[in-house]
Amino acid sequence: MLPVMLSVRGRSCLVVGGGGVALRKAESLLAEGALVTVVSPAPCPQVEALAGDGRIRLERRPYEAGEAAAYMLVFAATDDRAVNRQVFEDGQAARVWVNVADDPELCSFHVPARVRRGSLQIAVASSGEAPFATRRLRQALERRFGPEWGEWLRGAARVRDAVRGAGLPPAVQEKVFDRFFEATVDQQKLSARVPTEEEIAAWTGLDAPLVANDAPAETGEPPTTASGRDGRARVSLVGAGPGDPGLLTLRGRACLRLADAVVYDRLAAAALPSDLDGDVELHAVGKEAGNHPVPQDEINALLVRLARQGKRVVRLKGGDPFVFGRGGEEAEALAAAGIPFEVVPGVTAGVAAPAYAGIPVTHRRESVRVTLLTAHESAKEDGQQVRWDLLAADPHATLVGYMGVTSLPNVVRRLLAAGMNPSMPGAVIEQGTTSAQRVVRAPLADLAEAAAGAGINPPALFVIGPTSRHGATLDWRSGLALAGQRVVIAAPAGALGEALEASGAALVEVPLPVKPAARIVLGALPVTSCVVRSPVEVDALDGERDRPGWGRGVAAICLGAQTAARARAVGWPGVVELAENTDPVEVVSRLRGSAHAAPR
Repeated sequence: MLPVMLSVRGRSCLVVGGGGVALRKAESLLAEGALVTVVSPAPCPQVEALAGDGRIRLERRPYEAGEAAAYMLVFAATDDRAVNRQVFEDGQAARVWVNVADDPELCSFHVPARVRRGSLQIAVASSGEAPFATRRLRQALERRFGPEWGEWLRGAARVRDAVRGAGLPPAVQEKVFDRFFEATVDQQKLSARVPTEEEIAAWTGLDAPLVANDAPAETGEPPTTASGRDGRARVSLVGAGPGDPGLLTLRGRACLRLADAVVYDRLAAAALPSDLDGDVELHAVGKEAGNHPVPQDEINALLVRLARQGKRVVRLKGGDPFVFGRGGEEAEALAAAGIPFEVVPGVTAGVAAPAYAGIPVTHRRESVRVTLLTAHESAKEDGQQVRWDLLAADPHATLVGYMGVTSLPNVVRRLLAAGMNPSMPGAVIEQGTTSAQRVVRAPLADLAEAAAGAGINPPALFVIGPTSRHGATLDWRSGLALAGQRVVIAAPAGALGEALEASGAALVEVPLPVKPAARIVLGALPVTSCVVRSPVEVDALDGERDRPGWGRGVAAICLGAQTAARARAVGWPGVVELAENTDPVEVVSRLRGSAHAAPR
């Protein structure tokens, strides 16, 4: 079969069927701008919701012979093979392309498994012969190609625009493109980074950094027109909190609801609202230990470009924007460009992570001061900004170190050399406040070795001080029934969701159809279990299981015999069948017995 990329924007497409598979087909068409009609005598509630929102045209009736001829593209996804065959034969007669779900013989085209990173799409297909193989290959590619590739392709488009604007001859253009690719792509690791405006200017011979064609000139004045949802371009620097999405502030959530574009860090991904509108631009700018695929200067420039396009922009940052988050630098760049901005503080990990580990950072008569620092300072021999001698000599203070994994041995060495008591209590907290949180406790002299022995990885912080000793007795979280579990459930979760959260589960409520923001949230941390309440939910979530965040051992808690049967039919592992009206307490009990803590 010949692989093609088919534009369906503004074209009429038909989906025959109203269940979970049909829902997925309609969703994929809508994502590409198609005009979608769904024909089904009994559509599922999610399909009804799409119709209620005006996103699709819904005909509540059986398929009528010959009607496929009126459409450009047709999907058949009913549980009646005779109907599916009728749709296929009608399409053949009218020379209309038809795909019948899970029936390669009744297909004039196949939809490949796709990895999407912004506008970049990587397709894997087998002509319908071995879908299990393409699915697993897609899983591998999903994990190898990080979200930075979407921003990289946007950068490539800017390079192309700059080359065209510079009027370079074809031979020189190709040299610029080669230089861009060699400078930004690691072909061995399959990783990419975004070029800065200065790099693009240097490659193309421009005298000044590139300004996007759809942005006004650098005047220092705010934009005179705006397309933002509230009629005014603005950038909100929002703290997402330390990892638990419940710690995102109400003000931060309100900003996200109004956003036209969200620029988010890896550590802030879990705090995105899963039901964020599908037309909101999502820009992943990475930023994790040892990997900065989008340089800080380019993040600053991206915020300016988006605002100058008249958009309401949210810069979503882990923790608090002004606590080791470089939010001050971003605010300065916006101020220099004349872009209106606001700062929405967030809960910083230096206070929240210890609290989730049972460690109060202050305690009467024990600790009356808190020092927050970046552990990287311990590696500096000259020009240090930390007085280790003063910190070591203060027995009534709590020392909290951010980015503290690789630098912890240096910190311990400096504090001991400055005279701190080797038996001073300490702790290292990995992925604080999330379902993947781990805590290692040890006296100062043994802390680095204990963290290394436990395999602690970034992001993590350390707490050193007298109040660390309370962690063993005030650890309120690890004893909860579902502590360490991250449970997926279709929205709305209702009373069952409340019971899961009260038992310590990190709950991910996924709207159906699944929206882009929900996929980012799902991939932010490992999923341990999925609760499904209908065959429609099984089908709607089945296509998500090969994306980041899902492992092969994810348990499926199915409410109802039909739900369990559907889960087994599509190959879900670890199916646990419960009665449809099972009490939430019993669901919690079965989850505790069937699922495992998040993989480390």
